[in-house]
Amino acid sequence: MKTAFILHHSYDLDGYDETKLIGIYSTMEQAELAINRLKGLNGFKYHPDKFEISEYELDKDHWTDGFATMTGILIKSEDNSWKTAQAECLPNDCYQVFEVYEDTSSWEFKHLDIVECEERAGILYAVKLVQRDSNQR
Repeated sequence: MKTAFILHHSYDLDGYDETKLIGIYSTMEQAELAINRLKGLNGFKYHPDKFEISEYELDKDHWTDGFATMTGILIKSEDNSWKTAQAECLPNDCYQVFEVYEDTSSWEFKHLDIVECEERAGILYAVKLVQRDSNQR
């Protein structure tokens, strides 16, 4: 089995993950030598413990599950106010409601509903139910 060693430097900056791909090395020792060369440099020296070495088998898929793109949408509640939820972007301008931030019993659309949205001034508003989650009444 042939492997490569990938060196990243990653830390949190004001709530965002700041990650740099440093390099890909043939051995763990070579990756560790790179850390020793870099850890005193500007930026790195402020986060010297944030280097990470990962071993990967070559010629093999390491991400096999696809991915979801999430975005914020607004959903109307009984009192005609708009509430924020996270939704997965689906094909054909549809969105599946996922993460909600408060009680949704009065919301027009619920967790796992698929909705169409209308964009107004760069903000997505859920306006039409496409498919209701089968576990809901």
